[in-house]
Amino acid sequence: MTSGSYDFAGYQVLVVGGARGEGHTIATSFAEAGASVTVTGTMMLRALYDTDLSPFEYESVNLARQDSIDHLAAMVDHLDVLVLAASCNLPYALPPDERTFIAQAARSGLLGPTFLTTRLRLKLSQSPAPGGGCVVNTGAVRSWLELSSTADEAQAQVIESTARAGEKWAGLGVRVNSVLQTTRPVLPRPYAPRAGTRMAGGDTLVRSQEARTGEAVAQAALFLAASARITGQTLRLS
Repeated sequence: MTSGSYDFAGYQVLVVGGARGEGHTIATSFAEAGASVTVTGTMMLRALYDTDLSPFEYESVNLARQDSIDHLAAMVDHLDVLVLAASCNLPYALPPDERTFIAQAARSGLLGPTFLTTRLRLKLSQSPAPGGGCVVNTGAVRSWLELSSTADEAQAQVIESTARAGEKWAGLGVRVNSVLQTTRPVLPRPYAPRAGTRMAGGDTLVRSQEARTGEAVAQAALFLAASARITGQTLRLS
């Protein structure tokens, strides 16, 4: 399926971490399906990104700061779909004690994606979308748990917390699902140039694994947002 297979006209979608990478692919897919999309990044100005953010509204947020999360939550008026695609990228020079504090706060739901989701829960519950408001976690959520866990432990925790939240929030009219991909490396595959394409000697057209993975995650996110009866589930992509 492609984004054209879905109709999200009238939906308000927030893609946290949608300024670049996988999040940007997800945001683009929702926009192409008719949604009004807001993306977030850590930079103050959208012009500082090398990706095209013109189709979206833009907000700056730092998920390691409660005041920044509170500010973003206050800026959101109406919300149908929340996609969490912002990885944890802490400064290298961060003191160890501060890093430990952030890790513990993120695990306790006092910082990071979980805290933002909690702050937006009421607005998601007011969504008139079929099945209610929807939260889609991506592998970026796992990176916050990896501050104090192994990758496998963090993956298991995302799956468990998704199932728990899906059951707990069902009474509020909010669905919670996740899409996670394996880390198995896949070599990029060559693509033949279209007719009329000029290539320099030795050039090869390739589609990177990152790009293909981002597209697969984007389509899974659209599927979960459109599936009114699915909640508490994790789609694992290989």
